[in-house]
Amino acid sequence: MTARPARSPLAAAPSRRRRGPRVAAVAIAAALTLTACASSPPQPSPEPAPAVAPAAVVPAQSDRILDALGLVLAAGDKKLDADALKPRLEEPALTMRGAEYVRADATDGKREPTALPTTAQATIVPRTDSWPRTQVVVTDQPDDLQAQRILVLRQDDPRAQYKLWGWSRLLPGTEMPQTAPALVGSPVVAPDSSALTVAPQDALDQYADLLENGSKSDHADAFEKNASLTEIEELRTRNEKAVKGSGTYDESYTADDEPVVSLGTIDGGAIVVGGITSVAATTITLKGATVPISDPFYRALSGKKTASKSFTRTSTDVLVLYVPPKGSDDNMRVLAFESVITGAKAS
Repeated sequence: MTARPARSPLAAAPSRRRRGPRVAAVAIAAALTLTACASSPPQPSPEPAPAVAPAAVVPAQSDRILDALGLVLAAGDKKLDADALKPRLEEPALTMRGAEYVRADATDGKREPTALPTTAQATIVPRTDSWPRTQVVVTDQPDDLQAQRILVLRQDDPRAQYKLWGWSRLLPGTEMPQTAPALVGSPVVAPDSSALTVAPQDALDQYADLLENGSKSDHADAFEKNASLTEIEELRTRNEKAVKGSGTYDESYTADDEPVVSLGTIDGGAIVVGGITSVAATTITLKGATVPISDPFYRALSGKKTASKSFTRTSTDVLVLYVPPKGSDDNMRVLAFESVITGAKAS
């Protein structure tokens, strides 16, 4: 993956429109000798199948996909209309963006939807001839100078449009591992691959366990520390203290059944992308106690202003990991993480 020098240390192949040189077509005439006895016409010989599957998407196609996504996002964001997103968004992105529209409406536009640039600084595409096909796009930096986004785009079958499956944001100081140029494509790694220090699905499960149990997790030493994990642990501690004496606070994290995609890196490792569902539950144990729901977003999601028994918040998370090749002494690294609150219930 080749970085654009003036931009960032990201080592992915740039995805920009380029015009190739014109190639002159050369016509070759072949003379056929006819005899009295007509022979069978020559049969076309199919091109042999390539030994390695081609890149699923070329840069020019990826640019068109991103342009179409940008138009759909702009239309949905303008009216805060989740139905307008359906031509180019699928789950979980559709639920994530829809929840952000609820938040923006409930706060009179003060908490806007996440900025999602649709211009690519780098694109990682699969080298495959099967479906579904998933490409990973590292965007340019948003206008508000927040972290760059990673967009995950998937085509479910040959006739389907590429749709936004989810997005994540690069963590501070992140350097993307090197991948093959977009014109070549990166190999797709199986969820149960034994070529890595940890199989992709196990890597997602282990990080979900780390999120839930913190330093008590059996996998605490398998990952490099990162700002997102520190922030989650600090927020959990504050929430536990806030309800002490009147209730309990618990969090759970569950990884999806398998990664949406795992793409091989130049060093033999893999970039693994998957979803995690997190649930934060406050249970009120003190008789007669109530918890006010002051946040207008939570009020809009739950339809309640107070809770006397419990308050539960559900988030949809998108995780992007780097998993080293088997035999490496390196830890797994979180490249990007995004968490969007998509549900709330009060009783």
